[in-house]
Amino acid sequence: MITSKSQQAPFYLELGQLTSECVNHLTPSFDHLPSSPYADGKFRLRRYSCFCMDKGVLTRLPSQAFVQDEQINHFQGNVVRRYEDITEHTLLDPAFIELFEHFQKMAEVADNTPIEVHQLRIFADHQSVEVAPEGVHQDGFDRIGIYVMQRHNIQGGHINVHSDKHSPALISHDFDKGEFVVLNDRKFFHSAQPIQPIDGEQGYMDIFVLTANLLH
Repeated sequence: MITSKSQQAPFYLELGQLTSECVNHLTPSFDHLPSSPYADGKFRLRRYSCFCMDKGVLTRLPSQAFVQDEQINHFQGNVVRRYEDITEHTLLDPAFIELFEHFQKMAEVADNTPIEVHQLRIFADHQSVEVAPEGVHQDGFDRIGIYVMQRHNIQGGHINVHSDKHSPALISHDFDKGEFVVLNDRKFFHSAQPIQPIDGEQGYMDIFVLTANLLH
């Protein structure tokens, strides 16, 4: 019996881990992230691009600004932000495509759906730093994927998933080495604990965040 899309169980969330080969390929690219002039630029380095997948082929879409409504992002909502694109070297790495293959399959994202990608290094130097200054929040998309590629010299930074804005975390885990959560951003909220360096030197965590709105 063939089950129609409308009869299938709704997507909630998936947990997983990328291969060690994928992680080893992609982590060096975080060492070359540029700074930004925005409020989170004090503790975040970032690249941002948009792509789509079609039959396993990844294509870069034209560069665009990133902006979130103030009702979604109370920290820097309604700010038009422009970041440097993810590099061509990263785009051509088969490991980068592995990110999209996981995301598409797990989150039921159809071919040719625009997928936005944030490549972030969040760092703490001698003090505690908020990984998610927005607090418990949604990003305003149908699907999001949070892939923690590595943690260096930090404590804290657990990624939390909540059933609503005021509920305790259903999931709280110090994701590392390519561990990820893909979730329904319309149903769940997420947050993260602050990070601080373990021995007083600079520490950081490297993350890819993928977001998409489903085609209707």
